[in-house]
Amino acid sequence: MKKTSEKRVIAIVAQAKGGSGKSFFTYCQSLSVPEENSLFVDADSSTQTSSRQLKHLGQDRLETISLLDNRDVLVRDTFLGYMESLVESNFEKFYMDLGAPESEQIPALIHRDIPFREFCDELGFEVIFNIIIGGGGAYKASVDYLQKMVHVTDGKFKIIVRANLKTFNQFPDLLAELEGNCKHMNLTFKVFGAFESGTLLGGLIEDGCRKGYSLTDYSPGARIRLKKELKENFKNG
Repeated sequence: MKKTSEKRVIAIVAQAKGGSGKSFFTYCQSLSVPEENSLFVDADSSTQTSSRQLKHLGQDRLETISLLDNRDVLVRDTFLGYMESLVESNFEKFYMDLGAPESEQIPALIHRDIPFREFCDELGFEVIFNIIIGGGGAYKASVDYLQKMVHVTDGKFKIIVRANLKTFNQFPDLLAELEGNCKHMNLTFKVFGAFESGTLLGGLIEDGCRKGYSLTDYSPGARIRLKKELKENFKNG
């Protein structure tokens, strides 16, 4: 087993409500984490969107894994086994994008299967959950999942609430409500996606995301706008 002087980090992006913005968040995160010691893991078996969007990382910094059986149910032992395999990796930081079906099963893994904090401590990993929240019609289901994760983690893991601003453009009251509830529950609240699809630069960024562009692949205007997004909302990866 690889030994390190301090815990390595696994940052998990999760949300059981599809279309909330998990893959776009992971894409932006990948652009903000240039270090060679980070590995991105596409664990979204249903769409494998991240694999397309993260191709700019190259084969050495991107892995694709399937954690679902033929009934699209997370094989939770497989997830635990994959985490164990990361112990021997030379990477220090791991960023994992879970699909909606995989995300749905995480609370049961934590609550029923194994003392998950003890398991992570034994492996030498600090696990951080980035819970993506969509606005509008996705809001209630997104928040329900957040509440479930807060309950099952019971303060043993850091949870960062990430609001997808693009989906809150027409719902400022919901965004304010979410921020207030996070403050009340002592949860870290952050936003991302601070641009509109209907704008020229926003459309160029969304197109570049779908194609897996690196920052250097963008035109100057879109690149500068995206760098602003990364600086403001992804400063610490």
